Amino acid sequence: MNIIERINAAKPTFTKSDELIYNCIKDDYWVIIRDASTIVDLAEKCHVSKSAILRFAKKLGYSGYSEFKYDFSIVGHSSVPEEVHESKFDYILDAYTLAIGNIRQYLNESDFILLAKKVIEAKKIRLCGYNRSGFTAMQFKYRLINIDIESEAVTDTLMMNVLASSSADNEIFFFFTVRGNQSTPLNAYIKTCHDTKKTVVVLTMNPNTQYKKYASHFILLPNVKVKGVFLDEQAVFHIFIEILVSYISEQILIEENKESNSPR
Repeated sequence: MNIIERINAAKPTFTKSDELIYNCIKDDYWVIIRDASTIVDLAEKCHVSKSAILRFAKKLGYSGYSEFKYDFSIVGHSSVPEEVHESKFDYILDAYTLAIGNIRQYLNESDFILLAKKVIEAKKIRLCGYNRSGFTAMQFKYRLINIDIESEAVTDTLMMNVLASSSADNEIFFFFTVRGNQSTPLNAYIKTCHDTKKTVVVLTMNPNTQYKKYASHFILLPNVKVKGVFLDEQAVFHIFIEILVSYISEQILIEENKESNSPR
């Protein structure tokens, strides 16, 4: 039973507070994923208490707010019903199309402009990923080479340990981590980078990752989970990279024009 089915089943038992919460989220599930990052944030948006949100989540069968919020992220990302497709081909294409389109729910142009400026200003750019996310880090490195920006792809713990603990100034670290959990070896160094005053960009599909608190910039992206098909979320990372590289290239041109037009 998904979260929508749980809500519908629990409607007859809703209190006045439950109704306020339900009316706040029913027309826009993204309010929880995009805007309400904490239980306090959602309580303020729904004009109820924190405890009312917690009671609502437990009434639906969740142990707490994090589990409740995570199920909403699954609904938001995975609303591609297989039964309306004539072929698996269309089903898969629509799943990726939906995920890519949902990037707009999380990010806007100002986010990309800010990150582009951070990349240009950085003395060192570290691109971190493990396993399949390691290939994503390499792809980012290759795309930056195309616009004459040097970077380093970090895919093993030995190198990560050295770089995260170093005292170099003005470094930016991108961590690509789909699940954002402890089982990914490189993730343990996100906190180390934070503690050594580095700029940390965490990119993930998990809104509840413990590493969010260590990120200078937290980038939540949609996943592509659908029934009966294993689809790799790295494709969404690659779309993000292509958009960001375009903005980096644009910012480089802006800086060059400023220099050429400045009085000598």
